Amino acid sequence: MALEKAGLINGVSEATMKISDLLVPIDFSEGSLRALDFALSLVEPGGEICLLHVIDSDFVTRIEEEGLGKREEVQKRMREEAERQLVDLAKSVSSPKPELTSMVVIGKPFSEILRVATDLDYQMIAIGRYGRPGTDLEKFLFGSTAEKVIRGAQIPVVSVPADQASKRGGEV
Repeated sequence: MALEKAGLINGVSEATMKISDLLVPIDFSEGSLRALDFALSLVEPGGEICLLHVIDSDFVTRIEEEGLGKREEVQKRMREEAERQLVDLAKSVSSPKPELTSMVVIGKPFSEILRVATDLDYQMIAIGRYGRPGTDLEKFLFGSTAEKVIRGAQIPVVSVPADQASKRGGEV
């Protein structure tokens, strides 16, 4: 009886959650593109989706240590390429669509995702369960980026599975 008065029937709310802004970490893997497709299905055309790409600072350090380039030059090239890919990705989304914004930051991916979500007060994060591959030992010891985001987030996180169908041409 109390649940019925609270608008709940069988423990499920009758109200639907309206998402007006959502953060989607993008590493350009199939998993992150699936997460974008999922986000597009949740956010109304008047809402906003932010595409966030994080340049892994540890990766940049390894490149510099191997003598493949100076830190600043490597970061600049990686930022320019990520920005170009994000523009292309936003253009590929068909209308009607929510406002798509993009951002490129440098740091540890899980930490930057959580920082941006908190600092910019997003309602939700949609993240691909599997992104770019790391080492098996690293994942065993520390977990994937998606797992770290789920554990550390103060807002809802949707982890989109690898077998989720993509709107960009069926199964990906």
